[in-house]
Amino acid sequence: MREIQCAVIDIDRYLEDAVRAKHQLDAENWRDVIRPRAMRLFSTRAAKLTWSRALVKLIVEELFPDDLFTELVGNLDRVPPRQWPHMLAIAVALRRSWRRHGLAQVAKRLRVSLAANDIAPRQQIRSHHPRPSRTRFSGSPRPRQGSPLRFDPARRRGLRP
Repeated sequence: MREIQCAVIDIDRYLEDAVRAKHQLDAENWRDVIRPRAMRLFSTRAAKLTWSRALVKLIVEELFPDDLFTELVGNLDRVPPRQWPHMLAIAVALRRSWRRHGLAQVAKRLRVSLAANDIAPRQQIRSHHPRPSRTRFSGSPRPRQGSPLRFDPARRRGLRP
C-alpha cells in the first residue's frame, strides 16, 4: 500500500512539472514568436487611430489612479474631449506623486507651476537635510541608549576613552 501511495505522489509531481514546463514553453513562444508578430499587426492596424473616449479610458486604467482621481476629475464619461489632456495629466501626476519629487518632476516636464509654498503652509515646509538623523527614523521619541556598533561620532572626536 505504501508503494502505491509513493507512486501516486511521484506521478502527481511529474504531472505538475509537465504542466509547469508546458506553461513556460507557451509563455516563451508567446514572447519570442507570436507577440512580435501580433504587435506588428496591431501597430499597422492602429496607425490611423484617433483620440477616442475608449483610448483615453484605457490609458487612465493603465495608470491605476486612486479615489482622488475621481474626486478631481469626476465621471470619465462626462469629461469633454477638450479636457482630455488635463485629465491625463492628472492621472499621470497621481501615479507619480507618491513622493514629492515625483510630482515635482511631472509638473516640471509639463511646465505646470508648482512651488513648494503653494502646496504646504509655511510652518510645514522643512529644509532639506542631505542626511537625515538616525533618531528621526528610530521610531521612538526617546534618545538612543549606548553607542551604535559601526559609528560613534563622539568617540571619533576623542570625547570618549
